[in-house]
Amino acid sequence: MAKFTHRVYNFNAGPAMLPDPVMEEAQRDFLNYRSTGMSVLEISHRSSEFQALLDQSTEDLRELLQIPSKFGIVFFPGGATLQFSAVPLNYLENEDSADFSLTGLWANKAYQEAQKFSPNVKSIFDGKVGSYTEIPSLDSKSLNPGAKYLHITSNNTIYGTRYTKFPELGSVPIVADMTSDILSRPIPWNLFSVVFAGAQKNIGPSGLTLVIFDKERLPKTKNKIPNLLDYALMEKNGSLYNTPPTFSIYIAGLVFRWLKNKGGLSVMEKENEEKAKHLYDFLDQSSLFFANVPKPHRSIMNVVFKIKDSNLEKPLLESLEEQGFCGLKGYRDVGGFRASIYNAMPKAGVEALVSFLRHFESKI
Repeated sequence: MAKFTHRVYNFNAGPAMLPDPVMEEAQRDFLNYRSTGMSVLEISHRSSEFQALLDQSTEDLRELLQIPSKFGIVFFPGGATLQFSAVPLNYLENEDSADFSLTGLWANKAYQEAQKFSPNVKSIFDGKVGSYTEIPSLDSKSLNPGAKYLHITSNNTIYGTRYTKFPELGSVPIVADMTSDILSRPIPWNLFSVVFAGAQKNIGPSGLTLVIFDKERLPKTKNKIPNLLDYALMEKNGSLYNTPPTFSIYIAGLVFRWLKNKGGLSVMEKENEEKAKHLYDFLDQSSLFFANVPKPHRSIMNVVFKIKDSNLEKPLLESLEEQGFCGLKGYRDVGGFRASIYNAMPKAGVEALVSFLRHFESKI
């Protein structure tokens, strides 16, 4: 990797870049948090300072996402993958069934994990045949009888696809893994029972997972649920059943405040659409590069693209790294390139990338 004395344009899929103002404030708090004489890394999770931080972060998140009061908010330790076990343990019992839309790697992993807890977990869509480049149109008729919920991955980081419009399923709620697009657009809460997301893309550092769940739809299951996977227990204890990832929550709180200062999610959604359009417009008119995901299914967080001459892939990646465009190599099973343009990626970064790609193309 090239060495730099300045901040680069970080297009990594996750852990991903954080907003500069957030990093600068964290730097100021690193040695002495709000005159406590302690680093923000050192304050006790049982202290009044941390409780105030946690309360403010929760309040800001609820305001940003317009989360109804009937939904609980829990900051969980661990990654989103842990929720692949937590959801069926909290929502399925004995022979209960649930449906899964298999639009990529992470939906498949969640499906395989849920099968450990119920024999009636079923797939209603498998995108493998189409190399996971499409998102299905689903409605209540798509579901199996008796399904307790539909599990989806709202945005597929690896393949560059997303649910542009969420399924409307009548009385059956959605459970959504929103790890790679949470906070990028508003959420229609009436459609959902659970939304969860790993922090490392649009929220903060890795090691933290956000879970937002409808308390009214949470069944009183007889399952023996491990304490740290028990939604009701964790919510009752205000995310403090055990020592939480305090620093990650602190950074998440700064990100929430940064988003509020920018004008909230309606502003971010517009910015994200504009950034993605700028890059896709270039790819669609390029004679060298192309995006292989159909337009209706394209992600605005992860733009996956390829080069028509595969021999140029390695030299292009090397040139990109040298010029301070980092993390653009595609996922190992997909190849090509991937530009992750989460909330923190400024429009200037996308414009600079397009300018570089256009210049590279002109020399071929």
